[in-house]
Amino acid sequence: MEILGLCFSSRVEGVATDHDGALVVISYLVAAVASFTALDMAERLNSAQGPARRFWHLGAAAVLGGGVWSMHFIAMLAYRTPFKVEYDPGLTILSGAIAMIATAGGLKAITDSGGWRGILTGGTLVGLGVAVMHYMGMEAMRLPGEVYYRPGFFALSVLIAVAAASVALWLVVNLRTARQRGAAAVVMAAAICGMHFTAMAGTVIVAGPGQAADGELVSGALLSATIVACTALILTVGLMCAYIDRRLEARSLAEAERLRALNGQLESAVQLRTADLTTALAALDEQRRRAEDANRAKSDFLANMSHELRTPLNAVIGFADILRMRGSEPLTERQTEAVEQIHTAGRHLLALIEEVLDFAKIESGKVSVSIEAVDPQEVAEALAGTFRPMADRAGISVTIAAPEAELAVRADHLRLKQVLANLISNAIKYNRPRGSVEVTVQAQGERVLICVRDTGLGIPTGRMADLFEPFERLGREGSGVEGAGLGLALTRRLVEAMNGRLDVQSLEGVGSTFIVDLPAAEPAQVAAREEDRRSAVVGKAPDAVVLYIEDNASNIRLMRHIAEALGSLDLHVAELPMEGLELAAALRPDVILLDINLPGMDGFQVKTRLEADPVTRDIPVIAISANVLSETVTRGKTSGFHGYLTKPINIEALVAAISAAVEPTPPTAISA
Repeated sequence: MEILGLCFSSRVEGVATDHDGALVVISYLVAAVASFTALDMAERLNSAQGPARRFWHLGAAAVLGGGVWSMHFIAMLAYRTPFKVEYDPGLTILSGAIAMIATAGGLKAITDSGGWRGILTGGTLVGLGVAVMHYMGMEAMRLPGEVYYRPGFFALSVLIAVAAASVALWLVVNLRTARQRGAAAVVMAAAICGMHFTAMAGTVIVAGPGQAADGELVSGALLSATIVACTALILTVGLMCAYIDRRLEARSLAEAERLRALNGQLESAVQLRTADLTTALAALDEQRRRAEDANRAKSDFLANMSHELRTPLNAVIGFADILRMRGSEPLTERQTEAVEQIHTAGRHLLALIEEVLDFAKIESGKVSVSIEAVDPQEVAEALAGTFRPMADRAGISVTIAAPEAELAVRADHLRLKQVLANLISNAIKYNRPRGSVEVTVQAQGERVLICVRDTGLGIPTGRMADLFEPFERLGREGSGVEGAGLGLALTRRLVEAMNGRLDVQSLEGVGSTFIVDLPAAEPAQVAAREEDRRSAVVGKAPDAVVLYIEDNASNIRLMRHIAEALGSLDLHVAELPMEGLELAAALRPDVILLDINLPGMDGFQVKTRLEADPVTRDIPVIAISANVLSETVTRGKTSGFHGYLTKPINIEALVAAISAAVEPTPPTAISA
């Protein structure tokens, strides 16, 4: 009997199957960690308001739905059959999207309705979504045989999914402490795994011709490894956000309590003795200083967390770059699209981390700009080419109007590019279908105005006051536009750091114009710098023996793939500092790639030891670091390294740095 493409039978006999015990345990652990993270984020949902509530709602749905999805495919990797099993990428991705959408709907149901009605409605929705995800994931299997399901086990698995989802939503509503959430996560993971393995107990595979593949398939091991990596990244970000939010909330409550207590003390002091007022004011000043210290600690914490996130991002973006540049192993159109999605998502997350870090630097007074003469027209035209594919997909025309005369501004070239990129991106994202974006540059006395004009819906008058506030979203409810709400706040502060001003003019229903007002410069001052930039080209990697000193396994694996793709690098690896020093003396490579953050001896100490040895003192050393704090970057660039690269590693920058170190005569630039 066949229903909705699924074959049911109580009598057919299939091939022998079993499960790998270690992978079963791993699948349970993934489900438990995802459950704990989702419960933690959902608890924040109960106390959040406004945009923050939407953030925790979508975050919890993505974490729990993605965790169930990842657990399913790890468990499928544990499922051993006599056949080689592969998966259809389209159905696999669609099954994960269904799990996340169903989880989001279930959380919305309990938010809107509350009580047992909301829990049962949401549990039914989430349970059916998980069941659909499971059986759609099974349909994505491609093997030389037919898959049948025992009707009884099929019905029982659906009931378990609905029951487990209802219990999970009840826990979301009622749990408060971390210990309770930990115990609940163990129970939820058992229920999730119970549903999966109940369904698998009723699955029968009959040997036969199987289904013919209609395109490139993905192996089970590669698919599961990719899903685990992406899920680990999502869980890390979810836990980090919940941790930051709790710390900030706890500090705010503690600070408010201290201030209330201090206020009571001040009132008593005024009533009793005027002389005590001086002491009370001194205490108030101390409290203010502590509050400022807490704010600086928050900014430093965000900066350090951005450093920790760069290490897994280095692998995500780096391996995506490797797949994109594999000319000898061309990808299919579907594989290319998948790789581009991974690369785009990684770059989006990197941009978000950079925004948070820049904002933290500005708040702590550590942001720096390098003022020079810049051609704003050239920057705008380059960005227009970058954003044109995005605009074409949205049906938006992008025009860079030619100025009446050649103009230049005094600004930081990279920061101006960052400012205009954010404004042009917003103008495209918040525009109407078949709308337009126009960028104009015009002189106004001793100033230059760069205007980004769109034909979007405009900004409501009531939103203008908080438009440039951190974490305020420009889009309207349900717009589907991504972002953390830091872009415009960061943009204004960067413009102000360059002695400029950012203004906005908007008419609801007509469109908006963002105006960047910067000091004018002499256009002739731009020519020499532009010539230098045009001459900074990256060629083929030279034939070179390279020693890479790095303790992170993912980074080592990535560098091996890069060396293989480039084809001209003879790569040797040392995982410990002392091993690297000994190998450098024995091998005498053409160049050393040195990670700054090593166990027992940091990169600066390793470089000092290399310079002290006559055998290795002349070998060029290129530093690689995930730490982008200004103090570390400045120290790295002034410590005598032949290059200083930051993670995620840019392959072109790496090739340029190696070329400059091995062949210093040609005019090859190093881009850090």
